[in-house]
Amino acid sequence: MKELFIKLKEAEEKANRADAEYEANPYDEEKERAFDEAYAEEYKAFTELATAISKYTEGQITEQVAAAMLRSKREQLENLFL
Repeated sequence: MKELFIKLKEAEEKANRADAEYEANPYDEEKERAFDEAYAEEYKAFTELATAISKYTEGQITEQVAAAMLRSKREQLENLFL
């Protein structure tokens, strides 16, 4: 679980950097493509973590609820799993 939190954090940082570069150069197609790829990576990491939380709880927490928890209670979840 710890690895998934780390993977998500790294993907978020990468997407944030790509977003900043794209905003600085909005007409650069390469920057746009890099942002799209970084955001897709972030979304995949987020989804993997929500799925893992659901599996960890043997389905008592659905993937949708896990995703909501990641958005609203992330610090508490990190404290539980890290």
